Amino acid sequence: MAEVIERMKKKTLVKPIVYGNTATPLLQKRDSDQHTHQWTVFLKPYLAEDPTKWIRKVQFKLHESYANQTRIIETPPYEVTETGWGEFEIQIRIYFVDNNEKPISVFHYLRLFQPVVELPSGKSVVCTEFYDEIIFQEPTVQMYRALQAGDGKRPDKQAFLNDIEHIKNRTRELGEVAQKEIAAEIEDLRESLKEAHKLIVKYANEYTEQE
Repeated sequence: MAEVIERMKKKTLVKPIVYGNTATPLLQKRDSDQHTHQWTVFLKPYLAEDPTKWIRKVQFKLHESYANQTRIIETPPYEVTETGWGEFEIQIRIYFVDNNEKPISVFHYLRLFQPVVELPSGKSVVCTEFYDEIIFQEPTVQMYRALQAGDGKRPDKQAFLNDIEHIKNRTRELGEVAQKEIAAEIEDLRESLKEAHKLIVKYANEYTEQE
């Protein structure tokens, strides 16, 4: 008999995250592998909280040219530091403390040259940071408790190099615009289907009358 998974009906929880990478040039290109930059790809909680309360591990899948292409990080900071010469897409897969909740993936395109961020020290570093939200619809009871236990109240602004509030607001604005565009397209499709149905009925009636 299959195990019954108890879920929190009509409950929705949101966990905001930030992912991205930093990169700095090496002092000189390495002759052995032609690598020109050192980079770090990361995933962080947006809020000042203990992510181990709800994250079991984070998997980073690098370019196939790297030895040990799949890196698994089980404790914060969830990041991988490497060297390289090219930009490529990295899969970041998040596993939760309750195995009954399916892992989710985000994809990040590693940046080595832009955008450049000026640090308070006067030095500069390439840094790209993206805001996103993991939405838990009717999570399991265990997951719901874990999410509540790790619930931070404020963003950890010192953990980010960019204006993370601006990034968050811009991301939400773009999301709202996309939702409106999708809703408009759905409405257009609905109207097109109505017109097509009218034509089908019309031609069916005409065919019946001819008989």
